[in-house]
Amino acid sequence: MKKYLLAGIAAIALSSSANAASLVSAAVTGPSGTVWNTNSADDFYALFLVRPFGNIINPTDNFTSAPTTIGSNNYSIAGDGFPGGTSANSDPSYLLTLIFADGATISGQYVGSTFTGGTSATVGNTTYTLTGFGWDRSPADNVSAHSAVSGGDPSDYTGQFAFTQAISAVPEPATWGLMVLGFGMIGAAARSRKVKTTVSYA
Repeated sequence: MKKYLLAGIAAIALSSSANAASLVSAAVTGPSGTVWNTNSADDFYALFLVRPFGNIINPTDNFTSAPTTIGSNNYSIAGDGFPGGTSANSDPSYLLTLIFADGATISGQYVGSTFTGGTSATVGNTTYTLTGFGWDRSPADNVSAHSAVSGGDPSDYTGQFAFTQAISAVPEPATWGLMVLGFGMIGAAARSRKVKTTVSYA
């Protein structure tokens, strides 16, 4: 009987827990054609992601995915300097594009020294919103074109981005199924606890 009760509670707990989709792609692009991204299948410079501070998620450009969390997600980013021979930004503005494992895509612009706002996307009952983005060049040699070690241009780009994930209160069909299963198991456990009464006559 106890096992039915525990299984029912576990099913309800699973139905109420929210699964955050992994981040599968991040790219910074400039209108002149400059690109830094996490795509290992091209020749563009790597976009290196750091989360938490000090932990480089992709020390090379062989990035696959990065787990995320419900609520606020904050990343530091870096990329090799381009063009060479200067410490000035390559473009007056940059676009950040993030893609998640469930297909959600969000983006936002950084113009001059200002984040001008980000988009939102909802897939199922999860809403993603870009809340911050910055990308600037400075005279510091932190990374190279395809590896998170110093090298390449002496003036690299560093920045950050942030996004939130929020779960709506309306469960998906699969969540409803788990909840019904959980309540059914709790009901079965309660029925099996009925006490048999024995009547005896004097």
